[in-house]
Amino acid sequence: MVAGLDESVGRVYRSLKDRGMDKNSVIVFTTDNGGPAASFDYNYANNWPLRGVKDTLWEGGVRGSAFIWSPLLKNTGRVSTQLMHISDWLPTILSAAELNDVITRADINNLIG
Repeated sequence: MVAGLDESVGRVYRSLKDRGMDKNSVIVFTTDNGGPAASFDYNYANNWPLRGVKDTLWEGGVRGSAFIWSPLLKNTGRVSTQLMHISDWLPTILSAAELNDVITRADINNLIG
């Protein structure tokens, strides 16, 4: 499974590079946290060694990994083990798009509702 994902990511990146789009791209991979176990939706996920499954507050239901790459990012080469929420991506992506000074907090609040 991981080998298939690795191959697919490589194809996407090569396609971006072949078209000269890699220098103006932000590539994000993230998880939707924890697998549903016990045949939920016909899925037999295994979150071991973490306890819990999707929709629980145990690590197996909330812990995941993520990756971001872009030549547009100014602060690179970091690994964070801190907790984060999906909304934490927004400042990073706005910075890469050079929109920090264009989009205001009020604009963001309007998006959220």
